[in-house]
Amino acid sequence: MKPIVRRPAAQATRSLVVGVALLVLLLPIGRGRANPPSASAVALGDAAWADRASRLDASGRLADPVVIEAAIGHYQSALAASPEALEVRWKLLRALHYSVDFAQRPDAAKDASLSSAIEVAQTSADLLAEGSGSNADRARLYFWSSIAWGTRANRVGILTVVREGAARRMHDGASRSLALDPRVDDGGALRLLSRLHGALPKVPFVTGWVDRAQALPYAERAFALDPEHPGSRLVLAVTLLERAPDRTDEARGLLEAVASLEPRPAFVVEDLSIREQGRERLETVSGGWEEAR
Repeated sequence: MKPIVRRPAAQATRSLVVGVALLVLLLPIGRGRANPPSASAVALGDAAWADRASRLDASGRLADPVVIEAAIGHYQSALAASPEALEVRWKLLRALHYSVDFAQRPDAAKDASLSSAIEVAQTSADLLAEGSGSNADRARLYFWSSIAWGTRANRVGILTVVREGAARRMHDGASRSLALDPRVDDGGALRLLSRLHGALPKVPFVTGWVDRAQALPYAERAFALDPEHPGSRLVLAVTLLERAPDRTDEARGLLEAVASLEPRPAFVVEDLSIREQGRERLETVSGGWEEAR
């Protein structure tokens, strides 16, 4: 995997900049009395999310933005009705992230979605600190808030994010998510923590918590949780190449599996990106992708 500055952490994927789409702006979010989120709006958002890759762009590698933007709109409506609903918040963050990294949209639209995601992440911090909501929703909100900051790192540069203290937010959010539920995104917090420790610059008094020795254990835990997950295979392979040169053959085997994977129906665009990253990494290992075929 390329350094985290090149890719979002939740699925170990990279930023993709292409296309033309509608600009999506987040509805204002305020604090107030908690109201039950609109069941119909959430259900419509969930349906659109499940259908997010039903239409691909001309390249066949990115999603047409119409469906994911519909999901965002439904979740925004639900959040406007119930600003303290943790479930709606993490689902909106997840959809905004997808719209930035996996849909064919212009930079202006992606920047607007990213700004919206950062606002949701920031306004979610107090809710999480209050301890409201179920552990399942709290774990997911911590995780997708961390991903929002990681996505921003891909677009403004990791050093900027480090200086602003956002790297600490990513680490703390992923750690809290992991403590509550390691199964979020099939080990997403473990993958994120592995790459943070493996790729972030270690700056005294800023990212002093970075520990290169932790990168491989986190990657191995993610792989143990779900050995078939392509993102966990890729993260483990990359980390082995970086931290365990005596296990290069094992890393190569993992990369070969990723490079030849058939995208999962529910994660078509995400898996296409992971497969491409696997092929790129395999090219750096003796023999390369062509020989592996």
